[in-house]
Amino acid sequence: MDSWMPMALAVWEQQADTSVQYSIAVALSQVGSQLDHLRPNDPLYATAAPWKLTVTPAAMRTVANALLNARLELERQRMWAEIGRQFADGYVQDGPVRACNHVIRK
Repeated sequence: MDSWMPMALAVWEQQADTSVQYSIAVALSQVGSQLDHLRPNDPLYATAAPWKLTVTPAAMRTVANALLNARLELERQRMWAEIGRQFADGYVQDGPVRACNHVIRK
């Protein structure tokens, strides 16, 4: 994951078409939302929770950089601000942050 994640996020940020950027954001958000519904006894949970704890902050960094780069384009600013808010809400409210205190403490 460490090797391909920066490249995938860079491709996401550098898309020229706003609809592609938004689609990728929605896809990441949907995957994250599905992972939030896993129970700790689910076999996928041990892999999914740390993945979400790694991917969501990286996605929020990408959103922050894209927001800075879109400072002259009002519509893109709005889009990136909304995407960032969705990721932040999902990370602190619905996500595995509270359930994965053992991962955070390491």
